[in-house]
Amino acid sequence: MTEMEKQAAKLDRISNLPWDVLDTILVNLPLREAARTSILSSKWRYKWTGLSQLVFDDKCFSSSLSMEERWGEIMKIIHMVQSYHSGPIEKFKLAAYCSPNFSDLEEWIQYLMDKGIKELILQDFGFVKRFKLPCGIFSCPQLTCLELYGCVFKLPSTFKGFHCLKSLQLTQVSIISDILESLIRNCPILERLTLLNIDHLASVRIHNSSLKYLKIDSEFEDINLENSVNLDSVDIRMIPMHGGIITHNNEQSNSCNFDRVFGCLYDIKRLTLSCHFLQWLAGDQVQERLPIVLNRLLFLDLKEVTLSNFKEVMVSLSIVKSCPNLEELVITDCAYVASCSISLRS
Repeated sequence: MTEMEKQAAKLDRISNLPWDVLDTILVNLPLREAARTSILSSKWRYKWTGLSQLVFDDKCFSSSLSMEERWGEIMKIIHMVQSYHSGPIEKFKLAAYCSPNFSDLEEWIQYLMDKGIKELILQDFGFVKRFKLPCGIFSCPQLTCLELYGCVFKLPSTFKGFHCLKSLQLTQVSIISDILESLIRNCPILERLTLLNIDHLASVRIHNSSLKYLKIDSEFEDINLENSVNLDSVDIRMIPMHGGIITHNNEQSNSCNFDRVFGCLYDIKRLTLSCHFLQWLAGDQVQERLPIVLNRLLFLDLKEVTLSNFKEVMVSLSIVKSCPNLEELVITDCAYVASCSISLRS
């Protein structure tokens, strides 16, 4: 090595940093900027392909590209990563509005499983076509965060649970009630669950004592939160099935509805409910109070309440009466699209 090369090596301290340090630096850049480091020198040409986290979002692409062209650019990057990546891939996020080729996507997900993926996030494609998840995803014990969009969700007979999963979000996913219940039961440390626009979900049965956050915005007919005793934030928006008609199980009274939803919410701090769900809670007869006192509830948001509907108003009052330490109450009127926020702090 010449004296000039020695001096250059001394000056280029960044290139000589350990890979785990370089990886930490590069994953904090947008992927597009990380890829541009390839022009620095021959040593840097393929460094970015070894990143432990790959995030594809709108920052990666020109706004002039079509959805099909965006997917083409994504596949170019994926092929380079597959050619040169030698370590683990801990996180993959696809949040770019694109039109994926689903056979390519399935193959890529399987590759990620083999790379020890911990966070797999798929968000909002350009169109919804239910694609089949690779079976390998269900034997991926190290997953901590799973967000899926537009897929068919079926558990194989060999599924033994996601024992490291802490956050689960399903959006426009096709999954039946029994499979959803089994999935949630078999995530022993799950803390966050989000269900958005799930296909034909007849009932939601959630039995998980580790769950802390729950958000549901979907069609469903029935819900049961029994044994989910550590929930501290719940947001439920019920979209009625059967053309907007709220149906009730004739074998269940409205008191059972109250019990199955509120019976275990001892630690709840934030609660958001929509009008259709309030109608479902009301059933045929409205209880004056909830089955338990929500002593820890600080924030209550009642959305799209039909103030002309006696049952909705009475259910709302019964909830408010059961929250002695409430600090903030927000009520949105469905008819006038107006809201009233009341601070109850002393």
